[in-house]
Amino acid sequence: MKPMVHCPKRSRKTRYGQALMVVGIAAALLQPYSTVEAGLLDRVKDIYQLPEQVESIQKEFDATKQQLQEQKDKLTETVRQSMQTEERLIAQNKQLQEQNEALQRRIQSMEQTAQDKNAFTRKITTIAITAVILVLGYFVLGRVLRITVWRRQNSKMKQ
Repeated sequence: MKPMVHCPKRSRKTRYGQALMVVGIAAALLQPYSTVEAGLLDRVKDIYQLPEQVESIQKEFDATKQQLQEQKDKLTETVRQSMQTEERLIAQNKQLQEQNEALQRRIQSMEQTAQDKNAFTRKITTIAITAVILVLGYFVLGRVLRITVWRRQNSKMKQ
């Protein structure tokens, strides 16, 4: 057997290790016991209350899912109503366009009738004025011819 040789390095390392261990244990023991106990008890309670929490979370999930479904249904209904309104407005717009076109045709027809009436009135006025001028011309020409004939006869008699 070998004699045991005292190794100062090992004993110093061992002492340092032991001192660090003592400091670590002291630090752990100096922590407040109530906090450790409360934290541990709370964790245990949480573990045992987990099924209740799962149930409440499941209920909240179901309620949220139900609300989402209701909102989806409302949105679907709103979209359907919007589409119906859009279709009704498109039909109404088409009807109004047809009425507008009919009114435009009617206005054009009335304008054409007014133009035709004005043209007819001008024709009648022109014919009437021409007739009056011809009648007046006839009477004036008749008078001028009588005066001319009368002067000739008077001039022949005086000669």
